Amino acid sequence: MMHSQHQAPVAMTARSTPSSSAPQSEYWLLDSGATHHMTSDLSNLHVAVPYSSSDTITGANGAGLQIAHIGQSTLSLPTNNLCLTSVLHVPQLSQHLLSMHQLCKDNNCRCIVDEFSVCIQDKVTQKVLYQGLSNNAVYPLPVLKSSPVSPAAYIGQRISSALWHCRLGHPANPVLKAALSKADISFSCTDSSTTCKACLQGKFTGLPFPSLASKSVIPFEVIHTDVWGPSPSVSIENYRYYVSFIDECTRYTWIFPIMNKAAVFGLFVQFQAFVHNYFKVSIRILQSDGGGEYVGLQFQNFLKTKGILHHKSCPYTPQQNGLAERKNRHITETAVTLLQQARLPPKFWYHACATAVYLINRMPTPVLAMQSPFEKLYHSPPKLDHLKIFGCACYPSLRPYRSHKLAPKTSECIFLGYAAQYKGFICFNPQDNKLIVSRHVLFDECQFPATFLSSHHSQGTQSVSISSTVNPNTFHHPPLVPVPFPQVFSRDSSSLPTSTACSPVSRELVSSSPLVSLPLDSVVDVHSAPPSSSELYPDIRMSQASELQQVSIGAVNTHPMQTRSKSGISKKKTAFSVAVQSGDQEPQSYSAACKLSHWRDAMQEEMTALRQQNTWTLVPLPPDKNLVGCKWIYKIKRHPDGTVARYKARLVAKGFSQEAGLDYYETFSPVVKPTTVRLLLSLAASNGWKLKQLDVKNAFLHGFLEEEVYMAQPQGFVDSVHPAHVCKLQRSLYGLKQAPRAWNDSFTKFLLTLGFKSSYADPSLFVKHTPHSIIVLLLYVDDIILTGSSVDEVQTVITQLTTEFDMKDLGLLHYFLGLQIEYHSSGLFVHQSKYITDLLHKADMFTCKPCITPCHPNHKLLNHGSPSFSDPFKYRSIVGALQYLTFTRPDIAYSVN
Repeated sequence: MMHSQHQAPVAMTARSTPSSSAPQSEYWLLDSGATHHMTSDLSNLHVAVPYSSSDTITGANGAGLQIAHIGQSTLSLPTNNLCLTSVLHVPQLSQHLLSMHQLCKDNNCRCIVDEFSVCIQDKVTQKVLYQGLSNNAVYPLPVLKSSPVSPAAYIGQRISSALWHCRLGHPANPVLKAALSKADISFSCTDSSTTCKACLQGKFTGLPFPSLASKSVIPFEVIHTDVWGPSPSVSIENYRYYVSFIDECTRYTWIFPIMNKAAVFGLFVQFQAFVHNYFKVSIRILQSDGGGEYVGLQFQNFLKTKGILHHKSCPYTPQQNGLAERKNRHITETAVTLLQQARLPPKFWYHACATAVYLINRMPTPVLAMQSPFEKLYHSPPKLDHLKIFGCACYPSLRPYRSHKLAPKTSECIFLGYAAQYKGFICFNPQDNKLIVSRHVLFDECQFPATFLSSHHSQGTQSVSISSTVNPNTFHHPPLVPVPFPQVFSRDSSSLPTSTACSPVSRELVSSSPLVSLPLDSVVDVHSAPPSSSELYPDIRMSQASELQQVSIGAVNTHPMQTRSKSGISKKKTAFSVAVQSGDQEPQSYSAACKLSHWRDAMQEEMTALRQQNTWTLVPLPPDKNLVGCKWIYKIKRHPDGTVARYKARLVAKGFSQEAGLDYYETFSPVVKPTTVRLLLSLAASNGWKLKQLDVKNAFLHGFLEEEVYMAQPQGFVDSVHPAHVCKLQRSLYGLKQAPRAWNDSFTKFLLTLGFKSSYADPSLFVKHTPHSIIVLLLYVDDIILTGSSVDEVQTVITQLTTEFDMKDLGLLHYFLGLQIEYHSSGLFVHQSKYITDLLHKADMFTCKPCITPCHPNHKLLNHGSPSFSDPFKYRSIVGALQYLTFTRPDIAYSVN
């Protein structure tokens, strides 16, 4: 018996024999009472070192057997190889013993035994690794002599290749082994003939397309593209298609979700600009099929302008666009496989596709001599240690979003992939239908919560589709810029060591980006996801409504009169209406806005735009210079029907602190006249022209300053290295006295280069004459109306403007300066219904009954003799609003004026 402090090795079936004796047979006996694997033959240990301790083996009879060596081994069964660690060499042992506990721990498997047989089964793939019969009340495992294995194979934790096969998106075995070898990850081999059901369901196919006759050797020389879709199921962001761009040289792939094929041109324009700016190269050849999205006049003109040669496949010959076709098939096969593995419904198809592309770009491929596209493009192998199984259970940190300290700090979510704009993971909470991006996540790769979610959704009890009024550009849309560094997750990202490959939970801590000042954890409500990448809509409606219903009940009257309270009929109270609307109120200060994630994301979006435009540089404040303050302004942008379109945070300079002649000179900027707007609408209606609307993002940032202006650093984004520095403005900023003039000058100068001329009657109206067409443009600050007799010329102007300025094509004009435009076969119908509704709410007259225009033609208004208003400022505001209403209601012009 041993007397050491640690646990003594025990073997219930151990029997001693003379040291010269050899084992009776080439069998290992499965021992449920053994704490370690044991053998009497030193040649069975591929890596062995002398056993330095004085421990002995305690057998069933209590006898002590000396331990000579300890090492590693491989159990070569007729069907599979099993990894054995901590194998003890006991020369006096009469049988080779397998510890059942240690065997299951080493190989992530389970042992099923009864009185007649034994079965060893892989936990992940459910594959039977060994099955045999009992013999004389023991379970012998026949083994084959195997060749020695490199000692490096036994260093560190060994995870089965089947688990890595699931983690890496079900790649082929040669690709899997090459990826793990390049990442210096040890793993235990399983039988290569193992059948993965998820792979069969996702990748079963016919003969492959023929390979390319020649291949580009210069990155981005040839780009292959194709549109996949329509998807049989709309994604949770209302996408039906995605467009892919594949570099022929590196095979690196980008995909972008789209609602319709018309969006392909705009995405390619952005992709071409990204390649040119980021990699400093130009696309030479674009290979596509002959789809209408590629052969349109707008697309062809752009390719000619950029000098890009367009190769198109022949009709009904997809093999000529084989690289893109095969890549899309690879993506969808992998995506379907991931969905099947995770038991997720089809509406999560885009998350599966995005994850598939993320993994495929990091997988070695025989086409690149077993290099990955990531390594080929960035000249550095990717790291894989942060990867987890798609669809597995995960537990993100929700502490910043909990309403009180006693709320749970996390809840079970579904892992949906890797965030493109953040160093974090995408998690879906099926309880409240929110998408969460977090850098603090616990994973349980043995559990797949969607198994319950699939059955729950099949009953039609819940829907995760987004409202059609929401802008679809959610954070799932990957950015054009890929990861700029060879590795997304930093090398010092820590993880807690686990004892088994399929541990109940494993922690991933992803280091945050130094460029992000706000917290990276973000939540998105899938039901009403706005354009921002991580906005959270607090469920104020439900919580406050329930609070209002919990009112105390007073004494009950007993008189016979029937009242609403006795009949159970309650009249809606104003307080309840206010509670319902409170979730959509605009915060008045930074301290109030920073408590809500969607306003934090809006501020982060504004700061990103300011940095991209190089709006300022941080410098010490020179002496005798004026310092201008700044503040955050928050605005909710709404659709014509009043629903929320986006949350906008704008950094505004405190222009009132500027000094004339010091940091500003001229300030005048023209504003469009109402008559000009009426004229343009009338001209378009009478000639049947299409009215297009454009929105310039951060318009004032496109104006350049001629004066020296110094501004304080914005609240919440003070530089930690230079907190005392100030911002020397390079470009105009909202709130500066000269900002509108600077933007107008910049935009006007560019229009003149396009052949436009400014109208003498209204400087905001620009006209361009060509031999065959006329184009008219109307500018109001950052809103643009564009129309003309030639649709192609109008589209050409839009392309030229988009190339020069960061703007968004809003399509046909529907809402402009409070005017709602509806299209009919006979012309346009212009009204201000929403404007009137908002005005009635402002005047507290929404419930008033309508009447004819309240003005007597012979009534005289006098300066005295009438009671004064309780709030004269509100009266003046209403009168001014009514004057603007005369734009579409000239019948009230006399009454208002």
